[in-house]
Amino acid sequence: MDKVGIILMMYMIILRILELFLSKLNTERLIKDGAKEFYPFHYKFIVIFHSIFLAFFLFKSFGDNNINIKSLLFFCFLQFLRFKIIYDLGKFWTTRIIVIDKPLINTWIFRTFRHPNYIIVFLEVVTICLIFNDIVSLFSFSLINIVLIFVRIYYEEKANNFRRKIYNKV
Repeated sequence: MDKVGIILMMYMIILRILELFLSKLNTERLIKDGAKEFYPFHYKFIVIFHSIFLAFFLFKSFGDNNINIKSLLFFCFLQFLRFKIIYDLGKFWTTRIIVIDKPLINTWIFRTFRHPNYIIVFLEVVTICLIFNDIVSLFSFSLINIVLIFVRIYYEEKANNFRRKIYNKV
């Protein structure tokens, strides 16, 4: 069990790097098709937060950790949801606010939640803290994360407002 934390954090780091590559590819394709990036100034804070979070728990994983198995299983379930969301968004999934003049995705979970990916990201942060039984980090990282997510959602909603009015009649 002592290697589970290291494997988990290596998985997270590799996954985030792969997601950045996918995001860059999708962003370039969307921009080529006429999309525009909106409100990029806050993006660096999201990258800094995730970098610190991942580095913190990577270093923590090298210590003597008592891994919470129930939280780890919940984390695995979250990964299924995360991959499903990325799959459903397809070429529109990016880590930036990229807007194109096309209808918003309105399938599966997007019918109920406007921003399911941010719910998953928030739950991932909480769950990783719980996996490592780190309550102090749970409160500090969750608080910072929720602020970043609210800022992100505010600007994403603002950027996509015209799409809702034109295509979704909401």
